[in-house]
Amino acid sequence: MPGEQASYVTLDVFASDRFKGNPLAIVKTGDHKLSQQQKQQIAKEFNFSETVFLHPSDHNGSPRVDIFTPVNEMEFAGHPIIGTGHLLFRELLADDANGSTNLTLTTKAGPVAICYDSTSKVVSAGVPHNIHIHQQEAKLSRILSVQATLAAASDLHGVRDTSPVVSMVKGVTYALVDLTERADLFAGLVPGPSPELELDEGWAPSFTGVMYYQLLKTRIEGDMAVWELRVRMIAINLEDPACGSGGCSLGAYIALINSQQGQKHRLYINQGSEMGRESHIIVDVTLNDERDAVRQIELAGQAAFVSEGRIFVN
Repeated sequence: MPGEQASYVTLDVFASDRFKGNPLAIVKTGDHKLSQQQKQQIAKEFNFSETVFLHPSDHNGSPRVDIFTPVNEMEFAGHPIIGTGHLLFRELLADDANGSTNLTLTTKAGPVAICYDSTSKVVSAGVPHNIHIHQQEAKLSRILSVQATLAAASDLHGVRDTSPVVSMVKGVTYALVDLTERADLFAGLVPGPSPELELDEGWAPSFTGVMYYQLLKTRIEGDMAVWELRVRMIAINLEDPACGSGGCSLGAYIALINSQQGQKHRLYINQGSEMGRESHIIVDVTLNDERDAVRQIELAGQAAFVSEGRIFVN
């Protein structure tokens, strides 16, 4: 006998057109009380990099979200927040064209303020963060063990012996591998497992991934340092077409090591092109007055709706 059903929506996030960007499933839980196991099974069924479970608004009027990859729950991830924002604002403005374009989402990492710009059709989110640069950088041998293309390369000239390891919040960590000088290796990257990283005390366990990046251009616009990059994020044997949390981690690191260029930094990130799913991510990082810590991170992007339907949840 068929079981209970929940409605769902899929979107392509960080893209203005369907079939680009990063696919996201959002399951509206409604009155269903789903267990962790059920949510994990549903996320595995969709098999997107993340699936959101959107719960009814709490007593404060804030919708609550749970974020799952096919193998584990995440405290925070960027593209699920941006995609969920697009869905909520679509429903809100459909009921009232003059409705609010500001909302707060409740996540496991804390409250997230989101807003919608109807002119640019962009949702932006104030990202909860606890930026931590780990003392132990990732040795190249650790990266080679999870990236077959680099392991097979006869020449690794231009690739650093170690790469910084950055946690955006506890439970979300990336090794940042600079391949600016090696476009050939960057183009040939393949999916691989998550790296084993040596994290500082109190920061494990954590999701770990590798953000490979190339710095394309940099410039100053007014009081803001602007960085244009191409990135690829690989973990859990998958490549992510667009990784908001990875982009935020990379943005925070770039801002901190280039603090002499000012308090405000903006990253324009191109990701997913090699997969045929071109994505465009904007990350704004503001440092504190001393420029030695991150005060604010904002993530922004568009999204395209792809499908709607119902899924059996038990």
